[in-house]
Amino acid sequence: SYLPSNWLSALGLYAWAQVDESSDNNSLIHPARKFTYVAPKDGDDTYVVFIIGETTRWDHMGIFGYERNTTPKLAQEKNLAAFRGYSCDTATKLSLRCMFVREGGADNNPQRTLKEQNVFAVLKQLGFSSDLYAMQSEMWFYSNTMADNISYREQIGAEPRNRGKTVDDMLLIDEMQNSLAQNPEGKHLIILHTKGSHFNYTQRYPRSYAQWKPECIGVDSGCTKAQMINSYDNSVTYVDHFITSVFDQLRDKKAIVFYAADHGESINEREHLHGTPRNMAPPEQFRVPMLVWMSDKYLASPQHAQMFAHLKQQAEIKVPRRHVELYDTIMGCLGYTSPDGGINQNNNWCHIPDAQKVAAK
Repeated sequence: SYLPSNWLSALGLYAWAQVDESSDNNSLIHPARKFTYVAPKDGDDTYVVFIIGETTRWDHMGIFGYERNTTPKLAQEKNLAAFRGYSCDTATKLSLRCMFVREGGADNNPQRTLKEQNVFAVLKQLGFSSDLYAMQSEMWFYSNTMADNISYREQIGAEPRNRGKTVDDMLLIDEMQNSLAQNPEGKHLIILHTKGSHFNYTQRYPRSYAQWKPECIGVDSGCTKAQMINSYDNSVTYVDHFITSVFDQLRDKKAIVFYAADHGESINEREHLHGTPRNMAPPEQFRVPMLVWMSDKYLASPQHAQMFAHLKQQAEIKVPRRHVELYDTIMGCLGYTSPDGGINQNNNWCHIPDAQKVAAK
């Protein structure tokens, strides 16, 4: 796991981020200004959490039929809809540019130049308070979310309460608890950027999660494919624990949680790989789980219950989902509408076609 550095290092990272070409918010199109968004009548006490996963593949998750039970806790969640997803790119920095903007909001060029603000900035402009906590250091992206508070790996690891602790994704749960306590009224967004299943896989989980052995210890060049898959699958089980720990903080609240990993991974003999140019990348580098969870209080609304039933139905028939649908899905599942095209209903997983509404009646 990562050794935390001091605030000077954090400050240096922040300064570097300010010169990254993607952090120039002023040049981006603002969907909240371009379109009209009508808020749901019952949205003011809602909590929204988005978990950004890292390198986790759906075909290594038990809930999608993988032979190993890598997701025992998610398998118990009745309020969960789980989709086989496909990433918009194969590397973290590139996927972060295309997965949270409207379809077409990032260029199709190799560097994925941003053209529009992301959905988190839009929610901020629509009145949500927001906090972002990260086990990574993609500062250009964090500043683009317009979050009120941003804490990332180096800062979180250096906090006095975390002295002596392993710096892993579970430290984000403490940050989340504080964020919820400071925003008791709701209308609050929390973004959690995890380290997930990023190599070195064995560093992603504590020893108590070393279920499959022998593991890949050290550099990948000394590891067999079987060892790497054992370590990778152990990391997925820790991801399962982390995601359900997020749900645990929200069970008594009116809340909706989204999860999507940024990209997949190729795991071969003595090598692991992602970031292959997307026109050449093998399919496993695009395989990402995409999840939606709603609390009981969120589902108490008949409209939300209807949306969830639709999501479950889509998941059961294995409708594939894409990163570029997240913007419209987050807005749609929260109950926002847009009379002038601000939500593409074809990309909104919570949109129930009129024909289905009639059939339901």
